Amino acid sequence: MKSLLLFLLSLIFCLSTSLADTRGIRKVEIKTKAGETVGLYSESHALVIGVSNYTNGWPKLPGVIGDVSAVRDALETHGFNVQVIENPVDYNALDDAFTSFISKYGRKPDNRLLFYFSGHGHTVKNYGEEMGYIIPTGSPNPNRDLNGFLDSAMDMQQIEVYAKRIRSKHALFIFDSCFSGSLFALSRAIPENISYKTAKPVRQFITSGSADEKVPDTSIFRRQFVAALNGEGDTDGDRYITAIELGEFLQKSVVNYSKNAQHPQYGKIRNPNLDKGDFVFALPQAHLSKMGSKPVLPKKPSSGSFSLSDLDLHADEEESLRKAWQQKQGEMNAAVKQVRSYNQRNVSPSLKTEAWRRFIAGFSEDNPYSSEDENLRNEARDQIANWETQQEQLKAKKKRLAAAKRKAEEELAALRKKTGREFGGFS
Repeated sequence: MKSLLLFLLSLIFCLSTSLADTRGIRKVEIKTKAGETVGLYSESHALVIGVSNYTNGWPKLPGVIGDVSAVRDALETHGFNVQVIENPVDYNALDDAFTSFISKYGRKPDNRLLFYFSGHGHTVKNYGEEMGYIIPTGSPNPNRDLNGFLDSAMDMQQIEVYAKRIRSKHALFIFDSCFSGSLFALSRAIPENISYKTAKPVRQFITSGSADEKVPDTSIFRRQFVAALNGEGDTDGDRYITAIELGEFLQKSVVNYSKNAQHPQYGKIRNPNLDKGDFVFALPQAHLSKMGSKPVLPKKPSSGSFSLSDLDLHADEEESLRKAWQQKQGEMNAAVKQVRSYNQRNVSPSLKTEAWRRFIAGFSEDNPYSSEDENLRNEARDQIANWETQQEQLKAKKKRLAAAKRKAEEELAALRKKTGREFGGFS
């Protein structure tokens, strides 16, 4: 019995040690080329936020789901404990994610924290200055509801607050979304050696594009980010990838693969106490051994013929599907013209409301190839709210008139009783 108990205790200890190793507790040593240990990360933690299912006027981003999975796998290979948050609905949900993560992992000085956001971004100009925002699922399109957007999206000044709230020495924020790099000092100064980089605190930022650029749903940025962590970002061959090396690699490779359509931005926070060091990734041993191994002879080519027959069937099906949705969208566009005409007709608000309700009921399915249908449904919801308000106002007016009529009749009856004379009534 005693030996069984000891066995179970040792098994629990082994399991807990194994789990700790997979949750970012593994220590990461930073060494010089001479083998001297000059830096150490006690724990490595990453917060990955992916927003794909937008509901309030923004196009959906189905590609984000794959991006989050790929980024998580790459970071776990580097020893990070990765926490994934999917589709936060509003500002409060984003704030809860950042705050709880920093509170849990951002208090130890020797930890390193990485934040990765994939989703829509937007830049708002105010009095000649630009402010970038990251957008949760429920935030409205600012072209339709600017105040609602400002109340629900998260601006980069708040990200700077989070960065300064962290007590850990190194933190890196990466945004695969489009907005300007208004937060960045964009200093390209690189410390002389790896020991200096790891010794000094730093808050660094990388974005996948600038303010006027559209970031595609199929993320070139994510693919190059993963490639960099797999070893391509080690531009000086010292077996480490610094955030500055990562920024330079992404800027060059993404500009190249996007055919000059996307220009990543990178830099450090504008704070003299938090801009001296550099976030460091140590290449995993698997990548190091791969890089240092002798060339391997290629395999013989496999036999077999090239065929697209299976893709042809899929392509035909997809084209048929797109055509069907185009036809459905045409029917919806024709229907909305009919319903809009009710707004100009001399009929009751309840009739106009019913027309818009039938429109939504008749075209409730989401068009996967367009956002025009959702825009029209949003218009219908706005119209229903408007005509319901007018209907309530009309009812209230009738109620007031009826009350006034009853009061006048009561006063007339009292006057008849008092004077004994007959007066005309109210029709």
